[in-house]
Amino acid sequence: MLLSPVSQAATQAGARAAFDPLLEEHQSLWLQGGQPVAAPAPDSDASLAADLTIHAALDLPEIRPLLLRYSRQHPERVLHYVNRSALGLEAQYLQAPLTPQADLMISSAMGLQYRLANQGHALALEAPNLNAWPANSRWRNELYAMSFEPIVMVARRDALKRLADLDGLRNPLDVLRSHRDFWHLLETRREQLRGRIISYDPRSSGSGFTYAVSDARQSPRYWTLVRAMGQADARLASTTGAMLEALASGEVDIAYNLVGPYAVTFARAHPELVVIVPEDYVLIQRRLAFIPQQAPHPEAGEAFLDWWLSLEGQQAVASDSQLGALHPEVRGKGSAQHMREQLGDALRPIEIGPGLLATLDRLKQASFLSRWVLEFEAPAPVAGEANLGQGQGQTPSATPPELNQ
Repeated sequence: MLLSPVSQAATQAGARAAFDPLLEEHQSLWLQGGQPVAAPAPDSDASLAADLTIHAALDLPEIRPLLLRYSRQHPERVLHYVNRSALGLEAQYLQAPLTPQADLMISSAMGLQYRLANQGHALALEAPNLNAWPANSRWRNELYAMSFEPIVMVARRDALKRLADLDGLRNPLDVLRSHRDFWHLLETRREQLRGRIISYDPRSSGSGFTYAVSDARQSPRYWTLVRAMGQADARLASTTGAMLEALASGEVDIAYNLVGPYAVTFARAHPELVVIVPEDYVLIQRRLAFIPQQAPHPEAGEAFLDWWLSLEGQQAVASDSQLGALHPEVRGKGSAQHMREQLGDALRPIEIGPGLLATLDRLKQASFLSRWVLEFEAPAPVAGEANLGQGQGQTPSATPPELNQ
């Protein structure tokens, strides 16, 4: 869902009121023996019809190959997978009772997952691969990281070519390689990019809020970037999928802070797009999973999670998806180790710990979002004041900020 440009932006309260996670649409998949099966009648209890019910904020195209593989290995089990937005997932879960009840909860909104586990909603687990999981990729024996996903930028190749021509660059990819480059483009090519940028709205996306807070922690100059996006009338969206569709349709030229696996998979079918992993720093999100206390089949949820984190499961994650295998013995393309070899110190995994809770404190959250709205809606400087050379190919007088400070 695309939201209005900043010039039409609603107030913070209005924008939040317009988003109801309980009314969102969701995707559902039923499997047995690796084959799709019919969903039970609408008036039946889906929790009882399935032997394993997974509720997740994880798009089906990314996880479907792994669900099929697991289902083939366990043909006796009926598997029900439900995909929602991160906010929708938490909102549905907190409705008692959740219908259908989940045996496993997976979400990219790390703070929301951590909060639920910290509030006592997660079962303690003892399966062998869970006990052996690296300490920095889990919290106690209740909450486990399942992926290693870079947060990226995506751009249209034709737009990069136009921008490169303006600056006399031979390689269009040299236009946008880092957060610093992005800020520089917004300042020097604002008119060319007006209304052609898109990013998450942190008011309506749990994942987008997590990325915004993490960006702000990486750099005290983050707010300069938010202000520059607002002054370029950047569009806002609630999902990576909406941003990718806007890019593919030609509505926008550059998207900022997208989920890497979704972007890579989408770009394979859209060669007009290029995925950019920032060179100065790369946020790494790790989807977190737990077994709810009220899970109807907790042993089935634990068995699936134990398989996912096993060497066999992680090799499947590396080969069948873009989610990033975390197992220390999995090397090569598709693994976290491969990314560390390629990007080294630029990687910034979002830590699993009490720091996630700090972002969800109501007062701190309201304060952060108020600041975000204030910066995003800040008026552009009057022509001539900033001497930024709008559209004239001039170098701005200000020194580009170091966004990875």
